[in-house]
Amino acid sequence: MLLKTCSPLKTLVRTHLGYIPFEGRLGPQLNNMQKFVIEHKKANVQPVNKVTYTFDPMQENHHSLRNFMFMWNSKKVKATNVKLIVKTEIVDDRRDPKITYDLNDGRQLEIRTGNLTELEIATIVNSYLLPLVTEVEITETVSKGAAAKAGGSKKGRK
Repeated sequence: MLLKTCSPLKTLVRTHLGYIPFEGRLGPQLNNMQKFVIEHKKANVQPVNKVTYTFDPMQENHHSLRNFMFMWNSKKVKATNVKLIVKTEIVDDRRDPKITYDLNDGRQLEIRTGNLTELEIATIVNSYLLPLVTEVEITETVSKGAAAKAGGSKKGRK
């Protein structure tokens, strides 16, 4: 018995020449607290003059606003605008909780937070405020002593 060897009629050709964007094991999915921490790190209240938090503690839907208010009053967020005025209104007239931002350009941003979680509130706030942030030019202040050393003083010369 003789076996006949022959070459294949068709050869396999790879048609897709793109690259594989990621190879390897994917990490675990982020939970809501980790997503909130990411939003908190992005927070910037530079375009805001005044923030007013309004809620009724007798309502059941005020906890997420209080948690958000606690986190947004941290040192890191307040450092983005040191002149920010924060006002908390605790009412007893069954109002839904809300946040009111008075912006630098005279507009007001009102966010009703009745059925939202902390993550949803943070995402909404960042989506409105971050596009309004501008780069602040830091002007270097020169002290009188440093100006004198640089040759700014003319008292001793004649």
